[in-house]
Amino acid sequence: MKKYIFIIIGAIVLSIIGYGVYTYYQINNPKGLFDEAVKPPQKEIIADKNEDKTETPVVAEVDPLLEDPFEFTDRVNFLFLGLDASVERYGIMDTFRTDTIMLISADFENNKVDIISIPRDSYVEIPGREKREKINAAFTRGGGLKGKGFEKSIETVSHFLGGIPVHHYIGVDMNVVKDVVNIMGGIDYDVDIRVQIGERVVEKGFQHLDGQQVLDYSRTRRTGRGDIDRIDRQQRIVMAIFKELKSTKQLLKLPRYYRMVMERVHTDLDIKQIAGLALFAVRMEQDNIGRHMIPGGFLNMDKISYWGIDERGKKNLIREVFGVDIEIDPKNDIKFIKNELKEKEKVFRGLAAESRQLAEGGNRLISGYDKVIKEDEIERIKYHISKADHAVEGGDLDSVKKENAEFRTYISDLKTVLSQRSDAINKAETLLSDIAGKMKKYQDYMKAEERDTLDIKIGAANKAIAKRDTKSIEKITNDLEEYSIKVFKDCQKRKEAKEKEDKEKEDRAAAELKVAKEKANKIIKSVESNIEAYKNFIQLKEKDNLKKGIASLKTTIDSKDIKRINKEADELEKAGKDIFKKCEERKKDEEKEPPEENDPESNEG
Repeated sequence: MKKYIFIIIGAIVLSIIGYGVYTYYQINNPKGLFDEAVKPPQKEIIADKNEDKTETPVVAEVDPLLEDPFEFTDRVNFLFLGLDASVERYGIMDTFRTDTIMLISADFENNKVDIISIPRDSYVEIPGREKREKINAAFTRGGGLKGKGFEKSIETVSHFLGGIPVHHYIGVDMNVVKDVVNIMGGIDYDVDIRVQIGERVVEKGFQHLDGQQVLDYSRTRRTGRGDIDRIDRQQRIVMAIFKELKSTKQLLKLPRYYRMVMERVHTDLDIKQIAGLALFAVRMEQDNIGRHMIPGGFLNMDKISYWGIDERGKKNLIREVFGVDIEIDPKNDIKFIKNELKEKEKVFRGLAAESRQLAEGGNRLISGYDKVIKEDEIERIKYHISKADHAVEGGDLDSVKKENAEFRTYISDLKTVLSQRSDAINKAETLLSDIAGKMKKYQDYMKAEERDTLDIKIGAANKAIAKRDTKSIEKITNDLEEYSIKVFKDCQKRKEAKEKEDKEKEDRAAAELKVAKEKANKIIKSVESNIEAYKNFIQLKEKDNLKKGIASLKTTIDSKDIKRINKEADELEKAGKDIFKKCEERKKDEEKEPPEENDPESNEG
């Protein structure tokens, strides 16, 4: 019995080991994981979940180009779709489109990969649709995530590439890019343009980028060539991520990363195939990754931008990558389409121009009334602009008419409201400025009670202005104006009374100064005259003291100090009287003295 148990256990162990060896062999030989994929399946046109009832139904059930697709034994082609499910677009779009479209062709035989980017605005035929559209509309035409959006996209891309088969698909919410880069720990990258989305900014220059920065850089289209420049940035950022994964030996962790974000990744690949691709990537050199883009040029119809296809250039690209020749339809070439679009553009041009004018009018309101417009009014304008832009981008005339009519009504009503509010605020601010000037002018004549009341009313006016409530502003402004007129009228009376009183004081002071100056000058003249009269009797010291007093008094006269002028004049007058009294006495004494004995005149007789 034990013998049989050991035999059974041994068989189980060997089976497990055998399965592990087989799985390891499969992963190490990724081509074998995709053998079933390269067999050409029957391609039926996917029904349009958003079929336009006005269009003529398409009779064909099978796309002729896909009835007999090309077969490749050494290549597997993956369609990568980046969904525009960004945070900014929630709430304004019910259905997401594929902003990023890449055909990734893996050549397992030559250990090489080619990435062919298809501009999202490529003007192409979508199987099952009568009219040509942007290629990124195929996803929604197939019903999006809940329908057969991926199948429709595969069908459209394969048709567009002249029958090149698409074996698998990978669709991701673009926020997955952010998560994966963050899981990696970010990447080093030389950013070539400044990017700003909302309040987020990525500056130019070599730097370490996190997931959000990589996503913002990859999403932005605000450059001269819009989506075409974005495609180049996306391809370069893919190469940078590949380089980082390879250099840090994280490529083998891709299956683990996938499990962490798999809820937002939509693919028909199983985990074994993902692991095989990761190992394939580890063994591949970056130089073996070819970057391509579908050639063409810009087309504009009703101000909507498309990417017109250079059909011959597309054919040459397919020959270069896949080594096969595809059939092309000259009617799909950009030169032919440009002529075709001219007629359609005439019909759509008026409405698109009106949308642009309404947007410009809305932006003029924002800039012209920047001091009075409210945030919710700005957001409403932006909301209408955004809806109008999407309507124009969608190309539906009825939607554009509806959005334009709603936007036009809102702009007209808002302009009236803003004009009234602006007048009220301008009047209030002019009044506040005038009051501030007069409060400064009458600061010495205003009562404390008046100042306090004005401050309270001014504060109420500023609050009303901040709230931008027209009725409150008008009511408070009128009350403030009425009160301020009364206050400043009273202040003016006080000012005039004070000025009259000051004038009288000034006149009295001028008269007193005149008298003082006349008195001082008279005294100076008298003293100078006496100094000359008594020059033979005045002592040198006395004379110097008097001259000093005269000089000081002259200086004091210029100072207009009445009290000091009178004081120095009195002092000079008194000093002069004392000195000249002494001089008079000296003079008399000299006249009384008898002649000297040796005087000849004294000996006469």
